[in-house]
Amino acid sequence: MSTFCGLTKEYPQVALDLFSGKDVLRARTYLLSHVHTDHMVGLHSDVFARHLKKHPEYKLYCSEVTREFLLTSNKYCHLRNSLVALPIQQACDVNILNDVNSEQQQLQVTLLPAGHYPGSAMFLLEGHAGNVLYTGDFRLKNGAAAKIEMLHAGDVVKPIRSLYIDTTFFDPKIMYIPDRFVQGCSVSKEVKV
Repeated sequence: MSTFCGLTKEYPQVALDLFSGKDVLRARTYLLSHVHTDHMVGLHSDVFARHLKKHPEYKLYCSEVTREFLLTSNKYCHLRNSLVALPIQQACDVNILNDVNSEQQQLQVTLLPAGHYPGSAMFLLEGHAGNVLYTGDFRLKNGAAAKIEMLHAGDVVKPIRSLYIDTTFFDPKIMYIPDRFVQGCSVSKEVKV
């Protein structure tokens, strides 16, 4: 279960993996890391649907695979006009309307491979308030993060002002997380060919 509140202090106009609540509905841009229900709270609600319909300039960004998962479900197909798929490991400019002065603020959003689930992504946000990394659920091999080029500027790691880590497995009751081989064996026993 995700324990993230949906907003970062640096970019409160961007909501991540939470789509309900008055503070989240004040956001101007929405990001979805992957299609697990604990990261999609409020996504199918009438309130969120009306919010997006009232503000067609507000978009929901996700990976191409996540977008396809959403559009194959009747529960989420109403989001079609608001969904924007971003490529993995390519910086993309996202313009966010500033309600105070009606100007567009530019934020660079890069989806990074999360290794958790097909289409899952971490988000690197780069803008006036500094660099922020939101992980969502992630599962990377040791050393994999060091190989993610978009976290580097040349040979140097980009400075990250804040790191928001999904806390699903920070529960002391969870002492063992099976590796991918064990998970694969478990799944193959359940799948009938």
